Amino acid sequence: MIAERARIVGIAGGRMTLEPLGSACATCGSVKSCGTAKVGKLLPSGQRRLVLPAVAGRRVGEEIELTLPESALLAAAAAAYLPPLVGLIAGVVIGGSGNGGPIGAALGLALGFLAARALARTLAGRFQPVPLGRPVSAHVIPIEKE
Repeated sequence: MIAERARIVGIAGGRMTLEPLGSACATCGSVKSCGTAKVGKLLPSGQRRLVLPAVAGRRVGEEIELTLPESALLAAAAAAYLPPLVGLIAGVVIGGSGNGGPIGAALGLALGFLAARALARTLAGRFQPVPLGRPVSAHVIPIEKE
């Protein structure tokens, strides 16, 4: 299981809004030599929020633990990376040698990206983190109203 802490910032209509606390990159010992951490610095660092089914008895401001099975992460990675790779290879094979190879590769890659996007939308519900019922912290941190 992959676990991450999050703070509850809102509860309404049987759903709760969560803000993940920290980043796995911040706690990893390889952050200085990791390519993923360097790419992460280039991306917007705005607060990300998740909306998940509410857990009974939880209050706004509490920290809870979210879990995601490793199999879901592996399946999400396969859904993102395999279709473009297969499309690229199939495009090269179908395009043949000469000028057709690069054109076939580009078309196959584009179709692979479209297939990956469709597959991600289809499987999105299976890759949701699961909030555990127990709070991580014993105290409630007040949340300012926006």
